[in-house]
Amino acid sequence: MQCLAEFGIYHVLQMTPQEAHHAILCPQWKIVLNAMIESRRDELQSKAMKQDRWNNREADRQAEKAFLEEHKGPGKFSGKYGPQPTQTELVWRMPWGCWLEYNDDRMLSEAWNDATEEFSED
Repeated sequence: MQCLAEFGIYHVLQMTPQEAHHAILCPQWKIVLNAMIESRRDELQSKAMKQDRWNNREADRQAEKAFLEEHKGPGKFSGKYGPQPTQTELVWRMPWGCWLEYNDDRMLSEAWNDATEEFSED
Protein backbone atom coordinates (compact mmCIF):
# COMPACT_ATOMS: atom_id res chain seq x y z
CA MET A 1 0.00 0.00 0.00
CA GLN A 2 2.89 2.35 0.74
CA CYS A 3 4.17 1.92 -2.85
CA LEU A 4 0.82 3.14 -4.18
CA ALA A 5 1.06 6.27 -2.08
CA GLU A 6 4.72 6.97 -2.96
CA PHE A 7 4.23 6.44 -6.68
CA GLY A 8 1.06 8.49 -6.62
CA ILE A 9 -1.06 5.75 -8.13
CA TYR A 10 -4.04 6.78 -6.01
CA HIS A 11 -4.18 10.11 -7.76
CA VAL A 12 -3.31 8.88 -11.26
CA LEU A 13 -5.80 5.99 -11.36
CA GLN A 14 -8.29 7.63 -8.99
CA MET A 15 -8.57 4.47 -6.88
CA THR A 16 -10.12 4.02 -3.51
CA PRO A 17 -8.04 2.28 -0.82
CA GLN A 18 -10.13 -0.87 -1.23
CA GLU A 19 -9.51 -0.95 -5.01
CA ALA A 20 -5.82 -0.38 -4.42
CA HIS A 21 -5.66 -3.23 -1.92
CA HIS A 22 -7.39 -5.52 -4.42
CA ALA A 23 -4.89 -4.45 -7.16
CA ILE A 24 -1.94 -5.30 -4.92
CA LEU A 25 -3.18 -8.87 -4.49
CA CYS A 26 -3.29 -9.49 -8.27
CA PRO A 27 -0.39 -11.53 -9.73
CA GLN A 28 0.34 -8.80 -12.33
CA TRP A 29 1.05 -6.25 -9.60
CA LYS A 30 4.65 -7.36 -9.26
CA ILE A 31 5.20 -6.90 -13.02
CA VAL A 32 3.60 -3.44 -12.94
CA LEU A 33 5.63 -2.43 -9.89
CA ASN A 34 8.92 -3.58 -11.47
CA ALA A 35 8.07 -1.70 -14.68
CA MET A 36 7.37 1.47 -12.71
CA ILE A 37 10.63 1.13 -10.77
CA GLU A 38 12.58 0.58 -14.01
CA SER A 39 10.90 3.62 -15.56
CA ARG A 40 11.87 5.80 -12.61
CA ARG A 41 15.42 4.42 -12.69
CA ASP A 42 15.73 5.27 -16.41
CA GLU A 43 14.38 8.75 -15.76
CA LEU A 44 16.87 9.26 -12.93
CA GLN A 45 19.74 8.03 -15.10
CA SER A 46 18.72 10.39 -17.91
CA LYS A 47 18.62 13.35 -15.53
CA ALA A 48 22.03 12.39 -14.12
CA MET A 49 23.54 12.29 -17.62
CA LYS A 50 22.06 15.70 -18.45
CA GLN A 51 23.42 17.09 -15.20
CA ASP A 52 26.88 15.67 -15.93
CA ARG A 53 26.90 17.25 -19.40
CA TRP A 54 25.78 20.58 -17.96
CA ASN A 55 28.48 20.38 -15.25
CA ASN A 56 31.15 19.61 -17.84
CA ARG A 57 30.08 22.55 -20.01
CA GLU A 58 30.07 24.84 -16.98
CA ALA A 59 33.54 23.64 -15.99
CA ASP A 60 34.75 24.36 -19.53
CA ARG A 61 33.25 27.86 -19.39
CA GLN A 62 34.93 28.52 -16.05
CA ALA A 63 38.28 27.25 -17.36
CA GLU A 64 38.00 29.47 -20.44
CA LYS A 65 37.13 32.48 -18.30
CA ALA A 66 40.07 31.81 -15.98
CA PHE A 67 42.41 31.41 -18.96
CA LEU A 68 41.29 34.68 -20.49
CA GLU A 69 41.56 36.57 -17.20
CA GLU A 70 44.86 35.08 -16.06
CA HIS A 71 46.75 35.06 -19.35
CA LYS A 72 44.97 37.98 -21.03
CA GLY A 73 43.80 35.74 -23.84
CA PRO A 74 45.62 33.57 -26.37
CA GLY A 75 47.83 36.41 -27.66
CA LYS A 76 49.39 37.04 -24.25
CA PHE A 77 49.78 33.30 -23.62
CA SER A 78 51.52 32.70 -26.98
CA GLY A 79 53.87 35.65 -26.46
CA LYS A 80 52.50 37.90 -29.17
CA TYR A 81 52.12 40.81 -26.80
CA GLY A 82 55.45 40.48 -25.03
CA PRO A 83 58.08 43.25 -24.98
CA GLN A 84 59.24 44.17 -28.46
CA PRO A 85 62.90 44.94 -29.20
CA THR A 86 63.71 48.59 -29.76
CA GLN A 87 64.52 49.58 -33.29
CA THR A 88 68.12 50.78 -33.57
CA GLU A 89 68.14 51.97 -37.15
CA LEU A 90 65.66 53.15 -39.69
CA VAL A 91 65.71 51.75 -43.19
CA TRP A 92 64.34 54.18 -45.73
CA ARG A 93 64.39 53.07 -49.30
CA MET A 94 64.94 55.81 -51.85
CA PRO A 95 66.33 56.11 -55.34
CA TRP A 96 70.06 56.63 -55.61
CA GLY A 97 71.51 58.75 -58.36
CA CYS A 98 70.77 62.02 -60.10
CA TRP A 99 68.85 63.29 -63.09
CA LEU A 100 70.32 66.02 -65.23
CA GLU A 101 68.52 67.78 -68.05
CA TYR A 102 70.21 70.22 -70.37
CA ASN A 103 68.79 71.81 -73.47
CA ASP A 104 72.19 72.39 -75.00
CA ASP A 105 74.15 69.29 -76.10
CA ARG A 106 77.50 70.98 -75.53
CA MET A 107 76.60 71.83 -71.91
CA LEU A 108 75.31 68.29 -71.44
CA SER A 109 78.55 66.70 -72.56
CA GLU A 110 80.65 69.03 -70.34
CA ALA A 111 78.40 68.33 -67.29
CA TRP A 112 78.47 64.61 -68.00
CA ASN A 113 82.24 64.57 -68.19
CA ASP A 114 82.53 66.53 -64.94
CA ALA A 115 80.06 64.20 -63.16
CA THR A 116 81.74 61.02 -64.34
CA GLU A 117 85.16 62.30 -63.36
CA GLU A 118 83.94 62.83 -59.78
CA PHE A 119 82.61 59.27 -59.55
CA SER A 120 85.63 57.68 -61.13
CA GLU A 121 87.98 59.34 -58.65
CA ASP A 122 86.41 57.42 -55.73
